[in-house]
Amino acid sequence: MLDVHRELLPNGFLLILSPDTSSSDEVKLTRALHRASRSDKVAILVDLSLVDTLSDEAIDLLLAYAFMLHAQGRRLILCHVPQHAQHHFLYLDAASQPLLVPSLLDAMQEIDFTVGHNQAPDLHSSYYPR
Repeated sequence: MLDVHRELLPNGFLLILSPDTSSSDEVKLTRALHRASRSDKVAILVDLSLVDTLSDEAIDLLLAYAFMLHAQGRRLILCHVPQHAQHHFLYLDAASQPLLVPSLLDAMQEIDFTVGHNQAPDLHSSYYPR
């Protein structure tokens, strides 16, 4: 039901979902999320702007990966979530909830903020006298 285009970003992994009428399951999404989760990137961005609807299986996959990535200190960020599917991702506990943003630009800013926050200067490094 979904086709997935993958793109490696400096601080994230972008998955762009599009409709695919040739298959009835979410195998491509499963493989793409698995590969992206094996990367060392701080976030996986999923762009849903080309998708009008999400199957229950796709929603369950996204929620499972949001939980797993959170446990690893990383984020699943969903962009352009279809209006009728948004309620599946809201009102969950913090460990299960992916970040929903309106656009890829917002997702990129979130990643940059997260990376910048995690790379605060080490006060015990050689640049500072002890």
